[in-house]
Amino acid sequence: MSDEARVTDLREAKFGIQKVRNSRYVFEYKNIWDPIKKRSKPLYRISVGKIIGNEIIINDDYLARHPQLAQGDFVLKDGKPAYEPKIEAPSSLFKVRAIDHFVLTSPRPQVLAQFYSDLGLRVEKTSRRYEVYLPFSKINIHDENDPLLPAAENPTPGCGDFCLEIETGSDLHKIAEAFRNQGVEVEGPLQRHGAKGAMQSIYLRDPDRNLVELSVYTGNENDTAG
Repeated sequence: MSDEARVTDLREAKFGIQKVRNSRYVFEYKNIWDPIKKRSKPLYRISVGKIIGNEIIINDDYLARHPQLAQGDFVLKDGKPAYEPKIEAPSSLFKVRAIDHFVLTSPRPQVLAQFYSDLGLRVEKTSRRYEVYLPFSKINIHDENDPLLPAAENPTPGCGDFCLEIETGSDLHKIAEAFRNQGVEVEGPLQRHGAKGAMQSIYLRDPDRNLVELSVYTGNENDTAG
């Protein structure tokens, strides 16, 4: 049998059972039509393995020929051998590295963009949205009346809640007081726990009432999670 004749995708292969005395063996086969005798005849027949109980034990040489069996298995369905590929978990195909961006929906994008500009962040205007740039990610501000599709099922202004790590040589109490002097509502400082450990945070509300947490890591692992 030539290599070209073999089925490389086991989902397209046919399998049968051969009984020899008290044992049952599984084989892969393919038939072709004989136009002269007007009947099908075997093109090839390959040993797959042996049935023990309700399990098919695969031969080593067949496993070597079909390494995809590492992701699948042979099972007995209604007493017949069949190949069933295992379902591959999507998470096995990639690794999450960082947040690239998230979206805030606003009825007044320009006002919201100005708030984040006042936090010292670079803001750029595109044709249909504002983009607020963080050191390694960004915030996209979408117009509530002109959403970019696809969008969340219920994009509601004011539902955002996120944390921004900051660097500062000042005390958070002093930063909080500076915001209050500008009429910005502030809660904190409070002890919290972030992705890298213990931190101290203050909380602001932007013009759409999204909750914005500004945090500094403190290194105290006993601080409260939040």
